[in-house]
Amino acid sequence: MKKLSKQTRKNLLNSLIILGTVAAVIYLAAKNGDINVSVQAMLSSDKRWLGIGFAAWGLSMVTEALINQCFFIWQRVNIRFFSTLHVTLLGMFYSNVTPAATGGQPMQVFAFKKRGVPVGVSSSSLAVKFFCFQAALLTGGAAWWLCQQKFVNACVIGGKWLIFAGFAINGLSVALVLLLAINRNLVRFVIVLIIRLGQKLRLVRDPERLSSRADAALDDFGASVNMLVHHPLQITLLVILSLTQLFLLMSASYCVYRALGLCGERWYRLMTLQWLLFIAASFTPLPGASGVQEGGFYVFFGSIFPEQLIFPALLLWRTITYYGALLIGLGAVIYESARSMRGNRKMAAARVKEKPAQEAGPAAPNKEPAEESGAPAREDPFPAQPEVSGSEVSE
Repeated sequence: MKKLSKQTRKNLLNSLIILGTVAAVIYLAAKNGDINVSVQAMLSSDKRWLGIGFAAWGLSMVTEALINQCFFIWQRVNIRFFSTLHVTLLGMFYSNVTPAATGGQPMQVFAFKKRGVPVGVSSSSLAVKFFCFQAALLTGGAAWWLCQQKFVNACVIGGKWLIFAGFAINGLSVALVLLLAINRNLVRFVIVLIIRLGQKLRLVRDPERLSSRADAALDDFGASVNMLVHHPLQITLLVILSLTQLFLLMSASYCVYRALGLCGERWYRLMTLQWLLFIAASFTPLPGASGVQEGGFYVFFGSIFPEQLIFPALLLWRTITYYGALLIGLGAVIYESARSMRGNRKMAAARVKEKPAQEAGPAAPNKEPAEESGAPAREDPFPAQPEVSGSEVSE
């Protein structure tokens, strides 16, 4: 029997974690309450409010793509907004199915590269977007917490240590990005160490070539970040867009609250709890923070939703913010695969057309050289690959 590859085993493990979390939540709900009541509550929920929740999530993805698009415009990279949105959905899917969201950004860099965006520009775009998002997340979370401190303390009993841990770890990530942007020599030192380690482990075959490519990408990264450092208005705009994205994402709990026929709490209180829950669970090294998000919902919103509605509220909330997002992201992955297959077929067809010309015999001695007779010159079988500039990027 053929053994599964390492990547396949990882994908299966991540899928089992996600499905196992869903099964555990359903089992606990069925054991501790009437499952029929929960099903009836979800079926009778107000679909208009659920539609608003899904629409808010979709607009949050559009806003995230707009952040990258703004960066590309400032870097004079020509790429269509639909392509940027598609890559955003790809990254969202792989972030949700990999531990600690580690698969999202590498997949986005790869997808942008296939669309002609230089690796240094795309990686710097994602780094700047990450920095602005984290800054907006922590600033907004601290502001909500200070304004609703008594309410948070009354709701989150025994779970405040998760909030403190979330602030500490997310704050450390922001500091790390700043260090990478400021101290380029330290980054080069770390890259060299990683390449040498890979060479000793026989994972890197050509360390000099890899080092040169890493230096080129690092130079692009440094140039892009330095440009934004000298343009504070651009950074301010990206932070505002990140805040807008977060407001859209954090509105899901209030939409579920209203969809279940509840109206006793103000919207900003539920947004405060969801904002803090996002901070507390974002550092969890599990796909989609599975388990922690569900458990955190019970801790943070247990006093907001009635006992018989807490489980349907949890399922509807995760459907908007996670399960539904997985299905939409899967559609983006399927579209990307179909796009790659079309590109491969076109390349194969082009090779078939070129093959007869390559198999033709040499020209007769009395013929003029191709350059002098105006005939097309024979193509070099190993042509030099030109560098792609930002202005030459296309879909």
